[in-house]
Amino acid sequence: MGTYGYYTGSMDIPEERKEEFFRQVVKLANYGGMMDYERVSLYGYDMALLKPVEICREGRVYFDYNYFEDDIWETAGYDSNKTCFYSGKIGNFEFCDVVTAIHFLYEVNDDDAGVTEVNDCVINADKFVGWINHLLGTAYSLKKRFRLWDCVEKYALSEEASERTLTAYKVMEFIPYSMWRAIGGLEFADLLYIIKGTESLAEQDFSQDSYPADVYRCKKAVTRFLEANTDDAMEQIQGLLRRNREEREQTDDAELAELAQFSLFLPARVIAYLTAEIRRLDFWKLWKEMRETVYHDEVLKQYAFEELEKEWKSRREAPIPPVRTSEFLRQDGHFVFLDTPEEAQDKPKYFISDDDRMYWWDGSDEVILSGELNQWLKALALEHRELAEKIAQGELEQNEFLKDFLTLLVEINHYYKRIYPFHSMFYDFLQNGSKREYRAAVEQLRKLADDNREEGSIIKTGEYSWEVTSRQVTHNIGRIRLKRYLSVMANRTLRQRYFGF
Repeated sequence: MGTYGYYTGSMDIPEERKEEFFRQVVKLANYGGMMDYERVSLYGYDMALLKPVEICREGRVYFDYNYFEDDIWETAGYDSNKTCFYSGKIGNFEFCDVVTAIHFLYEVNDDDAGVTEVNDCVINADKFVGWINHLLGTAYSLKKRFRLWDCVEKYALSEEASERTLTAYKVMEFIPYSMWRAIGGLEFADLLYIIKGTESLAEQDFSQDSYPADVYRCKKAVTRFLEANTDDAMEQIQGLLRRNREEREQTDDAELAELAQFSLFLPARVIAYLTAEIRRLDFWKLWKEMRETVYHDEVLKQYAFEELEKEWKSRREAPIPPVRTSEFLRQDGHFVFLDTPEEAQDKPKYFISDDDRMYWWDGSDEVILSGELNQWLKALALEHRELAEKIAQGELEQNEFLKDFLTLLVEINHYYKRIYPFHSMFYDFLQNGSKREYRAAVEQLRKLADDNREEGSIIKTGEYSWEVTSRQVTHNIGRIRLKRYLSVMANRTLRQRYFGF
């Protein structure tokens, strides 16, 4: 068992969009904290180095670790040659969210009636497309979800359909929460009639020019035909639904002619689901056998008020408002802080902020550091200069520096858990170990590790797997300070701005 994500459409990206789509997938994975890692073994130590998403020569990317979640999952990846994205188990937090966002990127680009799912649940939160719009500068909407019949039909007729029960609640899953006021129209009505039946139509007081009135009149016509033709009624109805418009208009069978008239302005599915209901048949089983051959040339009546249809269209086609990365990645579900130890109950809950994203800082407004973090970095920079002044240039041999640096990183990871340096930072420090600025940074890292031991000691209370341990434990402030320090050391531009090297 586990959590799996899918996109149910075809994943067909037009040739002219493939290169751009590849870049977009990589950017989502990168800013979402997806990482691969490299193992190094030196002086008897084995350690992991974080490597942000990189494009291989074959036009592929792979990742299995999320920096913000600090957890590893089954390898996910993208093959640009096939425009195919794949994943295995994805957990329930940041890794899952980023994979789901990539599936949404397919959904808003693919003409096929696919939807994004996690564990067979249709995901209808619009934060995913909101983050895409923010990060990529796009203006995607979720209007495709209002091709409601196509989406639900594909779901109902899938290979797993026999294990699924289509309910009104399931239909609502296809509609984003923020767009429920845009629900309406014939497709939504037909799906509810299929699920709940049409018995209630006989009791309703509806306008004679309404869609329910026409469905009710059609139902009575279907009933009369079935009662008058007990032997081959089903075959005749299916035959009618296969005819083109001109043939249906010229139907000369008196009993079938009434149904033929309804077929001129009602979709074929209406006659099909009314027939299935009256005969107590499984509509979706019946529809699966005939859907490829039925007519699609009906001329629908204008049922809704023009102003209402305009309002629906406007809501459905409006771009989803942008969602900032730190807001998108925020984890606040019930299980995030489940079973928090007593000693951490009174501490502020940890939520990701831009302060945790210093590695991605580039001077733009994508990462906006807080005033508190700014003061912390300034204080560290002052301390770093004082440490550097006490270190003589070339005082330590390169091999000694390497061993000392590696030993420190291993000790920190052993105590605080899952504290890994970035690949680029690690080798940058190794290449410059003779420079006192780098040695001072290592001494400062050692001091930070010592100063935060008490705050970080709560990590020892984690009795269960990382995924089900409270974030007050796994993301305690002592541990987070060390992650932040390593991230600013890995971002040369930000490091130069504060530390001058």
